[in-house]
Amino acid sequence: MVKLYAPRLALAMAILGVFMLPPTESYAAKTWLEKLFQTQHHKPAKKRKPRAAARAPGDKIVLPDTAPLPEPSPRVAVGAGAIAATAPAVTEAKPSPPGPEEKPPQGQAEVETPAPSGAAVEPQAESPASPPTPTPRPDDPQPGSPQPDTSQPAAPAPEAAQPVEPPKPEFRPDKPQPEAVEQKPAEPPPPPDPRSALRADPSGKLPDDEIACRRRLSELGVKFTPRPAETDPLGCSIPYPIVVKSLGPEFELAPDAEMNCAMAEAAARFAKDVVSPAAQDIFGETLKSISHASAYVCRPRNGTNKLSEHAFGNALDIASFKLSGGTTVAVEPAPPEKNLKFLTRVRGSACGPFKTVLGPGSNSDHAEHLHFDLAPRKHGGTVCE
Repeated sequence: MVKLYAPRLALAMAILGVFMLPPTESYAAKTWLEKLFQTQHHKPAKKRKPRAAARAPGDKIVLPDTAPLPEPSPRVAVGAGAIAATAPAVTEAKPSPPGPEEKPPQGQAEVETPAPSGAAVEPQAESPASPPTPTPRPDDPQPGSPQPDTSQPAAPAPEAAQPVEPPKPEFRPDKPQPEAVEQKPAEPPPPPDPRSALRADPSGKLPDDEIACRRRLSELGVKFTPRPAETDPLGCSIPYPIVVKSLGPEFELAPDAEMNCAMAEAAARFAKDVVSPAAQDIFGETLKSISHASAYVCRPRNGTNKLSEHAFGNALDIASFKLSGGTTVAVEPAPPEKNLKFLTRVRGSACGPFKTVLGPGSNSDHAEHLHFDLAPRKHGGTVCE
C-alpha cells in the first residue's frame, strides 16, 4: 500500500515545494517537474489525420469494394400479426458446421452466425409479398427517357378563332335610309259560309228546286247519278250532290265529276250554246268531249283561309276540249293561233253564264285550265279575268 502511493505523494510534495520557491529558482524547478510528469503519467498526443477536401455537389461517392454492407433496420412489430416495416428483408443464413474461419469474398458482407442456444432471439415478422409490377402506360414517363423541362412555362394553347362580324354600314344623314318593313297583322279568319250549315233532309225527300233542276238536266240529255250528302268538319258541304258523266247526248265529261245540280246545268247549257258552235265555226268540227282538272274538292282558296267554290261542288276546271275531227285544244299560256282564237271566244262568252272566270294570265294557279264557278255575290256581280 505504501509502495503504491509513495511516488504520488512525493510528486505532490515536490509540486508544493516548487510553488514555495522564489521566482528566480522556481522556473527551473517547474521545467524539471513538467518533464517528470510527462514521463510518468502523460501519454504522447495522437497525430490527427488530415481532413479530406470538401466534396463538390456533382462528385460521385466511391466506396471501396471491401466496405461492409449496411445492416437492415430492425423490424418493428405492433401486436400479433402486425405488418412488417417497409425495409427490405435480409435472408437469414443457415448455421454451418464448425470449421476453420472463412473470410467472405471481396465485395460481400459477412453473414452473422446464429446466436447460441439460450440467448434471446428477436422475433421477426414475415416479409411482405412483392407488389405486382405495374403495366407501363404510353403517357407515363419511362426510366431513362428525357424528362420534359418544367423550369420553363408551357406554351399557351392557341385560342379558337372568333367569328368576324361583318362591318356595319356607316350611317350618313345625307342619304335616305331604307324604311322599316311593317309586318302586316295576321288576317282574321273569314266569317263562316252559310252554305256550310246546309244539310240534307233526314227523311231523304228532295226539295222542290232540286227536283226541278234534275228534271231540266234530263231534258238536256245530261247523264248523272245521285250521291249521298257531302259534309266535312272544314265546312265543305253539298246537301244533294250528283256525279255527272256527260253534259249532253254528244258531249262527254272525263273523268266523272261530282258537283251540285245548278253547276251541272250551267256547264251543260254552256257546252251546247257556246263551245260546240265555236268549234264548228273555227275548226269545222263539233264538240265531242271535255276533260276537266277538278270539280268537288274540299279545300280553301290558294293562299287564303276562305273555302273555295270547289268545296261546295259549285266550280269546274276545264283542261282541254276534244273535237269530233280529232282536234284537241288544250288550255295553255301560249297556244297556236287557231286554238288561241277558240279559247278566247269560249273564255269571253263564259262571263255571264258563270259568276267567276279565270284562266292563263289571271295568276299562276290557273295557267293551264279555265276556272268556271257560280259563286254567289251581291247584286249578281261577276269576276272575269
